[in-house]
Amino acid sequence: MNKELDIGYFKSSHQRKSIEPRSIKNRLVAWELDDKYYDGERANGYGGFRDDCRWDLIIPMLYKKFSIDLNGTILDLGCKKGFILESFKRSGHLGRLIGIENHPYPLASIQNSSGIEAKCGPYYDIPLEDNSVDFSIAFSSIYMQTLGDVVRSLREIERVSCGRSYITLGAFEGETDKKIFSQWTLIGTTVLSIQDWHEVIEYSGYSGYYFFTTPAVLGLY
Repeated sequence: MNKELDIGYFKSSHQRKSIEPRSIKNRLVAWELDDKYYDGERANGYGGFRDDCRWDLIIPMLYKKFSIDLNGTILDLGCKKGFILESFKRSGHLGRLIGIENHPYPLASIQNSSGIEAKCGPYYDIPLEDNSVDFSIAFSSIYMQTLGDVVRSLREIERVSCGRSYITLGAFEGETDKKIFSQWTLIGTTVLSIQDWHEVIEYSGYSGYYFFTTPAVLGLY
């Protein structure tokens, strides 16, 4: 069964303007994963990471596709500033909303948000019971890790949500794609060909849905 799923997130974004290849200095600054990465200059990261409410348009489809119970537990692994969880909250979700991030800076934006549990910790050690999550999402977060930690993280997602999950993975379809992605990415550590990602997914025992974030998807051409 093909579990590749495009939820339409990138279609709702503006086409990216051409960005000069990032330098080693840009990457060093980005890997601090602090205000300079999220809210500093565009060459060092997001250039201002703000909620434009685009997730509000996507959440209804997620409820339907994954049969999410309004009283269920939702996990955002790599939650950043919590935009996805805030959208679930605005949708009227009544269950637990849990965000895990492996660095502290963005969590300051949601730690005082009523109804959202914000935790700092590794993606490969989720502090939740087996099969306790009704829906897990890991959006643009898994592939910032080493390959070994990617595998461990996928197994953890599978453990807590048993296939009721959605992840995105940095990927390429050829040498041109690979070069473009490597010049553009700042913290993409495990960026693989789509074929290789399929092998990683199978090896990890991950049974949820996924989407390959390629240069074409990102509008980098």
